[in-house]
Amino acid sequence: MRHITEEESFEILKPFMEKEKFVKCMNHMPFPHRGFGEGTFRFTVNMMSLDLLISIMEHDLVENVYFTPVAPAPGKGLDGLSLNYKVYVKYHEVDS
Repeated sequence: MRHITEEESFEILKPFMEKEKFVKCMNHMPFPHRGFGEGTFRFTVNMMSLDLLISIMEHDLVENVYFTPVAPAPGKGLDGLSLNYKVYVKYHEVDS
């Protein structure tokens, strides 16, 4: 058994990201921190879509999906009050 790679994670997530017209997904990267362990990847979205989260969660290789709000960089939010969200995807291990 092995953890999926960053490239494999992006290929899994890419169709979900492209499906959302108004949600901008960016900064996909590994996130083996804070007890999540290997096989966890993070990306940022400019607005939350429950359809996006549920679609990712229903993928066979996905163990769980988490998200947390973050303040956008100056000038990067939808408006003066909106938050961005970090989405964390934890995958099951796969056969080697």
